[in-house]
Amino acid sequence: MGDTTDSGSEGLENVLDVVGLLAAGARGNAAGLLDLIARIDGICDRLAAVRMGLLHGADLVREPGLSVAERLHATNRVSRRTARCDARLARDLADRFPVVAEAWLEGRVSAEQARGIVAGLKRLPLSLSPTQLERCQADVVGFADRFDPDELRTVAERMVEVIDPERAEALEADRVERDARVAFMRRSMVVVPDHHGSMIVRGQLPLADGQLFLAQLQALMPSAVSYGLAGEVPDRAARRADALVRWCAMQAGSGRLPAVGGDRPQVVLTLSLRTLTEGLAAAAVLGSGELLPAGEARRLACDAQLVPAVLGGASEVLDVGRARRFFTGGIRAGLVLRDRGCAFPGCDAPPGACEAHHNRPWWAGGATCLSNGVLLCPYHHRLVEPDPGVSERVQWQILMDPDTGLPWFTPPRQVDPERRPRLHHRFVLGGTSPPTPTRVRECATPADLQPSPSWHG
Repeated sequence: MGDTTDSGSEGLENVLDVVGLLAAGARGNAAGLLDLIARIDGICDRLAAVRMGLLHGADLVREPGLSVAERLHATNRVSRRTARCDARLARDLADRFPVVAEAWLEGRVSAEQARGIVAGLKRLPLSLSPTQLERCQADVVGFADRFDPDELRTVAERMVEVIDPERAEALEADRVERDARVAFMRRSMVVVPDHHGSMIVRGQLPLADGQLFLAQLQALMPSAVSYGLAGEVPDRAARRADALVRWCAMQAGSGRLPAVGGDRPQVVLTLSLRTLTEGLAAAAVLGSGELLPAGEARRLACDAQLVPAVLGGASEVLDVGRARRFFTGGIRAGLVLRDRGCAFPGCDAPPGACEAHHNRPWWAGGATCLSNGVLLCPYHHRLVEPDPGVSERVQWQILMDPDTGLPWFTPPRQVDPERRPRLHHRFVLGGTSPPTPTRVRECATPADLQPSPSWHG
């Protein structure tokens, strides 16, 4: 047995040598390379079918102790999940789906097609007789040259309509009901930091709840045009993530969320005044202990509730001042009436999904007033938030028209070398022209944040 196995292994290695020679001969010929790839895929598929048979055989004769899946994983060449799936598939092919196994071994279906067919057939009612199940296998295999693996899975799932049409509707209803119960039991949502600047969101919802969730995201998903002037057009997945951020911003600003510990849900951010005012690269500390860059901290501080505090050398709290929140009440209402949503040119975010931005930062003496504020969605707020350590010429700037009070956006030179101001299309009127830097509406500088009396000693 050992000599036979050794000679067989040598034969396989010789095949690899031959394939290498064929690849070298076809190099530079696209059609020849693609043909060779197709032949290699066919051979690999058939070898994978042989491997499934070997796995099942090993499972039948294995000695007590580790399972075949565990022994596969012990080689470190496959994950534990893959090893278990392969062992289960080998058992299913031998015990329940021999027709699919034969077609795979003969090369009439690919490895991926075989897996799709089996996945679909396993969703058929268990009440099918062996004869009916064999017919289902043969019928689905017959479609292998017309459908891809995902399509074959769907065909396999619906074979009951052909085998037992009279009971198909009732059986399908039972299956859907069973799937719904399982989906509800498996519902989950995990949100954890990756410790590299992101939060990982992972989970699953029952179909109806998931469709409702998706409908909200679709309604809030920014159009590709919204990103036109930003110098990038994110893919659909990134735009869906921006839609989720919009949704969260709308809920956070609605005031309808239940209180937690007597206060509305909030994110706690701790940072020094120098981080705000001097453009340092120092990070701010979230309540979770994660770090944020100074730029993100400045963006969040534009529309935050601020609590000034004095800390000792060991970061112990010595005194805490009175909370002060910017852009509340009438000022925010005025921003909503004027801007009617994100004011960045091309953006379609509604007012509820926007944050209030100080054109001249409050920590640099900017006032909290209508003529120094503008509504921006989180994406564009991050884009225009000024960085004290970077030249204004390479940053977006906002100028307020002294006549109309509308915000004009001047792009950085890398976006537009001429730095021509832009106005959102919802504000464009005949004869409207951008303001110059010397004609910008200003308002009185606000009083400094007042410390609590005990700060005066």
